[in-house]
Amino acid sequence: MTTNLSLRHIICSSLAICLAFAAAGFQAESVLAEPVLAEQSKDPKVLEKQLKDLEIEINKFRQMLDTTSGERSKLEKNLQTNEQSINELMKKIETIQQQLQQGANKVSSLRRNQADLETARQGQQTYLARQIRAAYEMGNQPFIKVLLNQEDPNQLDRMLTYYGYFNRARAEQIDHYRATIAELEQVTLALDAENQLLTDNRSRLLDEEQRLQLSRRDKQQNLAGLNREIAAAGTEIKKLSQSRQALEGLLTRIKDSVLALSSPAVAVSFTRSKGKMQLPVAGTILNGYGSQRANANLKWNGIFIAANEGEPVYAIHYGRVVFSDWLRGFGLLMIISHGEGYMSLYGHNQVLYRETGDWVQAGENIATVGDSGGQGQMGLYFEIRDGGKPTNPQQWCQTRKRRTT
Repeated sequence: MTTNLSLRHIICSSLAICLAFAAAGFQAESVLAEPVLAEQSKDPKVLEKQLKDLEIEINKFRQMLDTTSGERSKLEKNLQTNEQSINELMKKIETIQQQLQQGANKVSSLRRNQADLETARQGQQTYLARQIRAAYEMGNQPFIKVLLNQEDPNQLDRMLTYYGYFNRARAEQIDHYRATIAELEQVTLALDAENQLLTDNRSRLLDEEQRLQLSRRDKQQNLAGLNREIAAAGTEIKKLSQSRQALEGLLTRIKDSVLALSSPAVAVSFTRSKGKMQLPVAGTILNGYGSQRANANLKWNGIFIAANEGEPVYAIHYGRVVFSDWLRGFGLLMIISHGEGYMSLYGHNQVLYRETGDWVQAGENIATVGDSGGQGQMGLYFEIRDGGKPTNPQQWCQTRKRRTT
């Protein structure tokens, strides 16, 4: 009966806490991020097949691009290789930096443990030394002699008890001392191993940073050559048109596969989130939706947000990544399906943190700002698609506040 009452009390308390949170309200991103658990219960084999079908369509599209873009120069192909290499190298560097930080924290903890054990060892050693001196002094009178000199039986009993306590205490202290020494040795070995690991990771970090510098240098050389090539041939408008065609071709290829995928079910749907979501990056909008592109009879299907290199790019809503790779004219591009036929596109990234098939939450860091794809300025190209058609992102998203340093 008591157990049932306790269980009932716990459940009631939990419900009260949940209701209190609901009444207080969450920030927009937290609400948008909450998935319905039933959504994730779909047969994993079915989901795996759908993702494989999506990958097949994307690979077909890549092959089609390779066979139909014979005019694509070697410089442009090199640019793609450079930017994909930079993406992988920067992720490796971030991983090594995290490992270094974890290693440094572990070394600090081990050193504190080592210092505590050394203090304990010294205290135990001092205590044992006093006991040994006392035992030595008592040793001048043999134990049997001390006992025979006791005429009072009660005193004799106390002496026997005292000697028993003394010997047991000394044995325990010796055991503790040995255990402390053994633990100290283990901590010292672990500390040496962690220090060696730190040294190895610093060496790895240096190697990867040098490779990154080389890749960035090659990228700049290829980009400068590509810009000269475009200027000499007067093909800037043609390149922009080809880039748009490439994106539309990709979206057409993946649209059917995306519809076959289970639609993300969230507490607040994409449609109901209109005007409440935040733009994926904090920055200045240089090119608005529908504005004329410079030197081209083309309009912007999305917006370009100028931002600092390496700034985090966030998903605007819960969804599934349906493309995460390099695409001509857009560089390192990520496309997220949000269900209901809606997709968001994030282009010109420096690093992509999520892969095709990954689920993402609203406000999750999915990439970092860059200038990939031949973009002349650091920033993010951002689109929202409704049924494959571009729509104004500023009607859907609020300006994101800059991070406080």
